[in-house]
Amino acid sequence: MQLLVLRLDYLSSKMIENLQRQLRQPNSKLALQLPHIPLLAYENTPPLQLKAALEPIAQSTAALSLQASDIGFSKEGERFYLQVHPTEALAEFYSSLQIAGQGFSTGVDVQWQPQIPLIGNIPAPFWGPLFARLALEFNSLSGTGAALEYWSVIGNRTTIEWSLFLES
Repeated sequence: MQLLVLRLDYLSSKMIENLQRQLRQPNSKLALQLPHIPLLAYENTPPLQLKAALEPIAQSTAALSLQASDIGFSKEGERFYLQVHPTEALAEFYSSLQIAGQGFSTGVDVQWQPQIPLIGNIPAPFWGPLFARLALEFNSLSGTGAALEYWSVIGNRTTIEWSLFLES
């Protein structure tokens, strides 16, 4: 599977990585997930062809302002995330990526919600205590979406195929 993601600016990424470190199990050997907002999923899509189709959008889009102040939890995937407040600019960016990538094989088509994943695969007994801890640690996030990236995901391994920085 491949993912198209919006990567965050350095300061926002650093704040999210600190939250992730506090939430993960002490004996976990899994690497922290890079701070991002998942946009679209693809199946067996040639990376360079998709990059060529999306590059004009990235070049003409200014860095996107983001706000997140709500913590979310999904029992599906047993994961915590930050809910990003949708803006018109973010919705337009997502729509233009969808339209530009229509000729490529997409993965699961679900209603898109802008979220920043924090940690997943949490055993049920830890849901409440981790949510309480996260509620104490997290105030709000103001940042920017700085780059569009294309990732190949196989199991727990992620490879960055390419990055396109948005106009600053």
